[in-house]
Amino acid sequence: MRSIAELKSFTREAAQILARDKDLASYEIYCATAEHRIARLNYTSDIPSRGLEEFKSIHADGFQLRLAMRRDPHEVGAASEAGDFTVDAVRDAIRRARSSAVVDPHFSGFPSVAVGRKLASEKSDLARVGDGAIAAAAWDVIDGALAAFAQRAADPRTEHPGLIIGGDVSVIRDRIAIFNSNFTEVRTDESAHFNASVTSIIESLEAKGTAGAIGDSMAAMRRGARILGRDAVRRALALSHGARPAAGKYRVVLGPQPVAEILNYMVMGSLTTGAFHAASSAYHAKFGAPVMDSRLNLDDDPAFEAGAIRRRITCEGISASRVELIRDGKLVGLLSNFYDTHRMLTDEHRAEKFGPSSPVKLDLPPLSGYRLGEGGGRRFDASPGSAGTNVVMRARGGVAERELVRAVGDGIYVGRIWYTYPINGQRAGDFTCTVTGDSHIIRDGKIAEPLAPNCLRLNANIAQVFEHPLAVGARPRPATVWGSPEAYYVPAIALDSIELAEVGTT
Repeated sequence: MRSIAELKSFTREAAQILARDKDLASYEIYCATAEHRIARLNYTSDIPSRGLEEFKSIHADGFQLRLAMRRDPHEVGAASEAGDFTVDAVRDAIRRARSSAVVDPHFSGFPSVAVGRKLASEKSDLARVGDGAIAAAAWDVIDGALAAFAQRAADPRTEHPGLIIGGDVSVIRDRIAIFNSNFTEVRTDESAHFNASVTSIIESLEAKGTAGAIGDSMAAMRRGARILGRDAVRRALALSHGARPAAGKYRVVLGPQPVAEILNYMVMGSLTTGAFHAASSAYHAKFGAPVMDSRLNLDDDPAFEAGAIRRRITCEGISASRVELIRDGKLVGLLSNFYDTHRMLTDEHRAEKFGPSSPVKLDLPPLSGYRLGEGGGRRFDASPGSAGTNVVMRARGGVAERELVRAVGDGIYVGRIWYTYPINGQRAGDFTCTVTGDSHIIRDGKIAEPLAPNCLRLNANIAQVFEHPLAVGARPRPATVWGSPEAYYVPAIALDSIELAEVGTT
C-alpha cells in the first residue's frame, strides 16, 4: 500500500496541473490505496486438505478525476487511472474526462464544507499487520475447532465424522487523499479493520454451527481467533440431528445476526436520499412518521467507540459524523452524499416523496458519501454513494435474551439466516431468507431441541419485524453480514407471528 505522504504529494501535484487548465470551472482529485487480505479456511477431516488456503487478496491503487467545464458548469466528466501516479497519467485522465463529459442538470459543484475539529489519524495496528499474523489467527481458528471436536463424547457414528471447517479471516485497510477546487488543503484519512467468519459442518450428525467476529485491532483479532473455531464446533455438536418442523406461522426470536442481515439487505438501502429520490424506498412518504416500534433507535456512527470501522472524513472530503436514522421509532434522517443531498432538496416532487409528516425545512447533511468496493474498502474507481459505517440499533426498555425466549413461549429461535433478498421490489418491504444453523425449537419458554439447518424459509415484511415486536434485547451485539460494507451492532428481537415455509430435502 502507498503511504499517506505519497498520496498527499501526488494529489497536490495533480491539483496544480488542474488549476492551470483555463477550460475548467471546477475539479476534484481523489486518490485511494486499498488492500483486502483474506486467509481462507478449508479443513476437511475425511479427505486430505491444507487447512488454510493460499492467501487471497484484492489490491487497488489509483486516482480519479472529476471535472466541470467552464462553458457549462453542469457539464461533468470523470476518469480514473489504476496504479500510475505520474504527471502523464494525470494529463491522460484529463483528456479522457473531457471526452466523457455530459451535461447533468443535477450537478451543483463539489463540496466546500470545511473540516471540523482536527482529529488524529486512525492508529489501528491492523494498518501494519503482516500476513504472518493473519495466518496465525487463521490457524488459531482451526486449532480451536479441532480441540473442541476432540473433546466430544465418544460416538460410533462419528468415526468418519465429515467435519468441515470453512470461512475466512480478513483484514481490510485503506488510505485516501482528496482535494477539490473549493478546498484549501488536501484532506486525508486511513482505516483498517478485520472480519472473521467460521462455519463448522459435521456431516455425520447433520449439524452446522457458525461464529463471527469483527474489530479494529490485532488484539481483538487474536481474541476472536482463539474462540471462533471452538464456538462454531460446539454449536454444531449441540445442533446434531435437528428437528424439521412443519410450515406455519410461529412466534420467533431473531438473534443478532438475522436482525443485522435483514437491516443490511432490506432496510439500509431504503434509508438513503437516493432511494427517496427514486421513490424506491420501503419508507416512501414516511419521513418523520413512525416506521419502527417506539422503543427502537437506529444510527450510523463512524466514531462509535466499540465500532470496527473508524473514518474521519468521507470520500468527498467532508467530516464523517454520526447520522441519526430512527429516533423512538420515527424516521428522522437519511444516509446521503453531496450530489444526492442537492438533488433531493431541489426535487419538485420532494413533498410527495417525503410525505405529510416530514418537516417543512429538511436537513439532509451529506455525511455518508463513500466510494466503496467489494468488502467495504475505499476504491479509487468507484463513484460516491451513500453507505454506513457502524450501524447501531438500541432499544429502550430492552430485556435479557432469556426473557425474549420466555416471551415467545412456544416457537422458533432463529440464530442465523442467509440468502436474504427482497421480493416484489425494495419499496414493498417483502423479503425471504433461509434459516441456517444456530437455531432451535422454543418450548414452554425455554430453548429445546435443535433445528436442522436449511429446513425452513422465513417469508415476511420488514414491518412485521420492526413495527410491533413482542420484546427487544437490551444489548447491541456485533454481527457480521457477508460482503457488507457496514459493521452491525444490534439486539435480538422477539416477534409474534412469522410465516415459515418448509424447504424440501434432496
